[in-house]
Amino acid sequence: MKDTSINAKPGERFTLTVDQNPSTREYWYLVAPEPDSPVLISRGQDYASDSGDEPVAGAGGRLTFTFEARGKGTTRFTLVHCTFTTCQGNNSTLPPEPTGPSAVPTTGAATPSPAPERITYTVTVN
Repeated sequence: MKDTSINAKPGERFTLTVDQNPSTREYWYLVAPEPDSPVLISRGQDYASDSGDEPVAGAGGRLTFTFEARGKGTTRFTLVHCTFTTCQGNNSTLPPEPTGPSAVPTTGAATPSPAPERITYTVTVN
């Protein structure tokens, strides 16, 4: 797990942009626990395809999460990066189950899939 610090002033907006490719079931999610709302709120997310307005099979893009600092304090939030091998049943609007990676049946015994990447951000607003 990575831990990243961000400093902001009340009223300031900032973004985090990650590479994402929905055609390969690669998604990023803001997961619980979300930031403390008196300190920081999510202002949504926006996806921009590398292929522009023309859909191209296999084209990736960038997902941008926008946040707004509200009041003084410190809070944390986590982004989870899922790929087709790390999360089961997820899609662009449905994050993986909060219990973690799913067991993937194989010949013989079930083998758990690898855990998705988690990045925790610590935001200090002052």
